[in-house]
Amino acid sequence: LHSFPTRRSSDLKFLGKVKTNIVNMIFVKGYGQMCNNILQYAHAYVWGKENNVKVVSMRFAYKYRYFEVCNYKYHRWPVYLFAKMLIKLQLIKCFFLDEPTDVTPDVLAELKRHRMVAIDGWQFRFPELFMKYRTEIKDMFAFKSLVLNKIKSFLEEHAKADGADVRLAVHIRRGDYKVWMGGKYFFNDDVYIEHIRQFLDNFPDKKVSVFICTNDRNLNVNCYREALGLKSIYCPKGNEAEDLCLLSQCDYIIGVKSTFSLMAAFYNNRPIYWIMDKNAPLQLSNFSSFEKLFMTV
Repeated sequence: LHSFPTRRSSDLKFLGKVKTNIVNMIFVKGYGQMCNNILQYAHAYVWGKENNVKVVSMRFAYKYRYFEVCNYKYHRWPVYLFAKMLIKLQLIKCFFLDEPTDVTPDVLAELKRHRMVAIDGWQFRFPELFMKYRTEIKDMFAFKSLVLNKIKSFLEEHAKADGADVRLAVHIRRGDYKVWMGGKYFFNDDVYIEHIRQFLDNFPDKKVSVFICTNDRNLNVNCYREALGLKSIYCPKGNEAEDLCLLSQCDYIIGVKSTFSLMAAFYNNRPIYWIMDKNAPLQLSNFSSFEKLFMTV
């Protein structure tokens, strides 16, 4: 309690520096869930880097505090509150860019002209610049040691104990996918079990450990073990960053079309297979890469 006035005073001084020291700054409003926010901010960041404009993520200033970017300058909750106030009171302009046609030369010129401005939406995209700065983006969104060490310990405890030659990550998306695109990618357990079975058939002489990450808190992992006759199937049910980190540390990734599994493949260039047609047979030759799928989302 005694430290609060000092903290408040330092925050006010910090906000004063934000207001007076920045020539051009873009605040990126949050869009969707965690991995949508990573991609949204990364696109804006690389454009800003090319155009000498500072870009700050409002979402990573106060939420999803699992990544190194959250330690970067301006990614602090007072900045989030400051930007939110400016937008709410219409003291700065906020561009809603949710269609490719919204990103016009005039809009880009305005983003460079305003001292402070905000953007919202999903279509501020610069894939070529993203790939140009891919290593820097990876460093920005490196997992904090608390997350990374926990997952590495988990994998060491299970995969090494199993003597696994191959680690397969399976991302099961339920929840919002029941209605997204009319439930097109909302699959039951039988679909995932069959895809895991077909994957295992490609490694008859290998020991495979399977790690399931899901937003379905009622998933019965034992039904997977029984159906596949495989004990080395695990579902740790961690938080979103722990699940993302776990997926990224495996050798292969199977999931549905999702920025979550896509970003998991991003970290270590893991082969990824999106189940687009539940009846299509899974073959190793059908696994793709982050770069190829990234250009389609």
